[in-house]
Amino acid sequence: MKKIGIVIRDFNENDKMFVGCRKDVVDVFLKYPGEIILIPIYLDFNKVLSLVNLCDGIVLTGGNHFHTNDFLLVNYLYQQDIPTLGICLGMQAMALSFGNGEEIDASSFHHKKNNDTHHIIIKKNTLLSEIVQEECILVNSRHKTEISGTDLDVSAKAEDGVIEAVEDKHKRFFLGVEWHPESLNNKNSDLIFEAFIKSLY
Repeated sequence: MKKIGIVIRDFNENDKMFVGCRKDVVDVFLKYPGEIILIPIYLDFNKVLSLVNLCDGIVLTGGNHFHTNDFLLVNYLYQQDIPTLGICLGMQAMALSFGNGEEIDASSFHHKKNNDTHHIIIKKNTLLSEIVQEECILVNSRHKTEISGTDLDVSAKAEDGVIEAVEDKHKRFFLGVEWHPESLNNKNSDLIFEAFIKSLY
């Protein structure tokens, strides 16, 4: 049985600290055969790796802040060619791990608390284009920041130029998306998750 590692994060709510991720991320992967392993990113990195090495693929979830381990983990996953799907902050950690990109504000247009959508343009001959078989799709936005650049392949941008997906097509599966496919009950989201699951085998 394949094991899917889902990174969970520490966060503050009403002056109390919690650990977790969005429930809909976990719910998505409960639909597929396999076992879910939750990986707290803030643990000692050797403990993080001990959990990662139990898994066949890793999902880097969204959140409000990076941890040093995010970048250590991205580089480990890349070097070991472990299938990796990054979502929102997870995508940004992937992008920032390669090149000299920076975080910049994107809250004026892209930070939405609901599922309001906007179009993104997908680059041809990329992994993402092969998965969704579309040149333009609708996605949601809940990110306050964007990434100025990366040495990874940029496979999609919003109409205002914001980087929306990064990848390395030469890996088994190494794709990060800025939006939240787990919150969009649609065909394109399902195709992305199914492609990630297939890469585990």
